[in-house]
Amino acid sequence: MKFPRSKKILFANNKGGVGKTTLAFNCAMSFAKQGYKTVLIDLDPQCNLSRLALGDINYAGTLFSSTYKDIYDVLRGVIEGGSDIDLSVPTIPVSNSDGNLFLLKGNVNLSLYENLLVSAYGQAAAGQQLGYFQTSAIDRFLRERGMSDEVDIFVIDTSPSLSLLNQIIFLGADYFVVPMMPDAFSVQGIENLGVVFEKWKQNWKVTGKALSGNTESKFVLSGDGLFIGYIVNSYNVYGKQPIADHRAWMEKIPERVKKFLSEKHGRNGLVEKSWKNPLAEIQDYGRIPAKCQEIGVAIFDLDPSMIDDIHIGTKENIEKSKEEFQHLSSEILKILGSY
Repeated sequence: MKFPRSKKILFANNKGGVGKTTLAFNCAMSFAKQGYKTVLIDLDPQCNLSRLALGDINYAGTLFSSTYKDIYDVLRGVIEGGSDIDLSVPTIPVSNSDGNLFLLKGNVNLSLYENLLVSAYGQAAAGQQLGYFQTSAIDRFLRERGMSDEVDIFVIDTSPSLSLLNQIIFLGADYFVVPMMPDAFSVQGIENLGVVFEKWKQNWKVTGKALSGNTESKFVLSGDGLFIGYIVNSYNVYGKQPIADHRAWMEKIPERVKKFLSEKHGRNGLVEKSWKNPLAEIQDYGRIPAKCQEIGVAIFDLDPSMIDDIHIGTKENIEKSKEEFQHLSSEILKILGSY
């Protein structure tokens, strides 16, 4: 392992369509290519990360089959009762990753676990051990498998909702990154995130965590996820710079990030670092991401010949993506190694 312990990083935004899943996958692939053993954890019932990692053709035949075990198999004993998490569920190797990237596939039935959490969270908040046992299920799986499999980084993808499931995921994460687009809706999304995440953390500290008593620490979520930065994604380019409307929003975003995320969820030197500049600015790559979804490869690994009517701009964009994701992943890795 390259880190003393496994790091759990969450890609989150209250707004859908900001490229969260695509960024999570491409960052994970970049970590893997730099020698970090990385595992993708698909905790979105839509299972988009699973589809992207496996490729559309391969995934179509496994969505409702038992070809690959998934997150529901991990949680089945907890959801159906009478047992605990299944630590034997294997992760799936992801191609083109130098053998360092793996996937725990999502499941559309993850909502059944969320139904259980309604009572479990209340029990944990009242100091009852069953509540801790149930709410910590995903986190305990990651910690146990992180040690046994010597995983450097878990990259977690969730739905954009502020649901109870996402609350539990957030309370167990070590770090979170917020992808956004340069528009008003994304800014609203970060405001929502900052306010709601703060309430989640405070409620957990004064209820669930505070009342844990003699409960084993492995059952108690840390509730201290650190905001490490934001990513501006899918800006449009004209004359080799962002278009005027996107530039205007990109200038407004830092102050909103500072107020709602950095000052509430950062610490030490990261408070200023996390808002002053984005971790990366990723341009709109047009048709490239759609092709990558079809065949299950990172943007920077796409063979230009795979796109019909190839033109010089496509080749340039693929080359540029290599630089952008190298920069993004390096920035994240530096933070993970320091905090």
